[in-house]
Amino acid sequence: MDKERFLLPAIIIVVLLVIVVVAVSVTGNSTFQTGNVTFEYPNSWNQEQSIGSFNDQSLYSSVTLTRDFQSNNQTITAFIVFQMQITTQGVLQLPSTGSIVTNSTNSTVATSNIGEFKATQLGNIGPETAQKVTIIQKDNFYYTIQYICPTSALNETTDAYNMILNSLKLS
Repeated sequence: MDKERFLLPAIIIVVLLVIVVVAVSVTGNSTFQTGNVTFEYPNSWNQEQSIGSFNDQSLYSSVTLTRDFQSNNQTITAFIVFQMQITTQGVLQLPSTGSIVTNSTNSTVATSNIGEFKATQLGNIGPETAQKVTIIQKDNFYYTIQYICPTSALNETTDAYNMILNSLKLS
């Protein structure tokens, strides 16, 4: 009879522990740490693809984070892509930031500090999609962090993007 008295409280405790573990795993943060790069991102985002080793011997490395959002009864995926590539010698013919901004509506260009690094940020918000890219140059590498998402998911995507920028460590 003593065993029966403890059975119900034991079941309740086990169920509560399972609920706590599931809640912590869904609401916490994940850490990406490979080579010279470390950052945190929300657990609600999935790491889909990682290329390269993010170290001094890599020509190119990339990791893609995704999250699905519902919009107009359809599922739309938002992307955050972190890339590292070696700077090249020579001339690179890219459009100027001025021409990018003047050819887009609702565009912005800014220079900001990300930790101890100076960064250039380009952003564009359209009627259906939004995107932003941050470019950091450190030593012989460019680091770019970019998101593209439906405008309905802009707040959640911006929060995840800012978490990455705020926790970013480049060694």
